[in-house]
Amino acid sequence: MIYLLNDASFWVAVSFIVFLLLVFKPLKTQLSNSLNNKVHELAKSIQDAKQLKNDAEIIYNEHLKKQKDTVEKIKRMKDEALREAKEIKEIFEKEIDLSQKRKQKNFEQISLQVQLKANEAIKKEILEKAIAYTERRIKKNFSSKHNKVLVEESLKKLSDHSFK
Repeated sequence: MIYLLNDASFWVAVSFIVFLLLVFKPLKTQLSNSLNNKVHELAKSIQDAKQLKNDAEIIYNEHLKKQKDTVEKIKRMKDEALREAKEIKEIFEKEIDLSQKRKQKNFEQISLQVQLKANEAIKKEILEKAIAYTERRIKKNFSSKHNKVLVEESLKKLSDHSFK
């Protein structure tokens, strides 16, 4: 063993071991601290990512709800528009029907008036022709004196009759 103490190789080996122990301890501490810091940074990044994920899910769910509400609102608006269009259509159909009935009634009244005027005109013409024909016949068949009296009586009767 004394021999080993005098050997330079032994002291180089011991020095190397001591050097390794002296360097390893601070290096180990520094490496351990560095790794711990890295773990903390990663844990913090993971926590931040989870928080961002939760925030994104909340925003996504809010947008889904808004989209659902918007779709429902559009459906209600569409239904309301269809209902209003149907009501307007019914109103117009009623107005058109009423207008047609009024026009038909006016047409019937005008037709009746035209018919009554035509009947009056025909009556008047028939009476005038009958009076003229009767006058000519009476004048032909009776004497003038008798004829005048008969014509006057007939005209009086006819004129009284035609104005009633």
